[in-house]
Amino acid sequence: MIIENPRAAMLSNFEVLQLLEEQQAKQKKAQDSTNGISVPENLRTVQFELAEYLKETSCGTQDQKQVKEFMEAMKSYELTMAEKLQLLNLRPRSAVEIYLLIEECEERFSEDQLEEMLETVLSALPRDDDELMEEEYDEEQQQD
Repeated sequence: MIIENPRAAMLSNFEVLQLLEEQQAKQKKAQDSTNGISVPENLRTVQFELAEYLKETSCGTQDQKQVKEFMEAMKSYELTMAEKLQLLNLRPRSAVEIYLLIEECEERFSEDQLEEMLETVLSALPRDDDELMEEEYDEEQQQD
């Protein structure tokens, strides 16, 4: 990924993770080469910590195809790029979560449109933590 014009667009967490991984690979290759260009340790620490954090979020399991399909599906709704990115990054599970992410949601969309939007999010971006949540819920029920 090449950044042609910095600050020209917003990036999803998935894109940030990809960029970090590419930068880390380039830095490692440059350091291993004969000229031994050194990257400041504090920069490497920040890159490493951010990459590890992002891998633990939903973007750690996303792929390019999912992101592209999601963005195509969201074109039918009049959403800003920031709203699309929030939906992509946070993967809402309920209409309430969508209300929190989309400005003036109740004025812009009907209940049916919100349900369609939620179905689109759930189908285009399957959650890996659903099974974990179900297991935790079952354990809580057994304890009660």
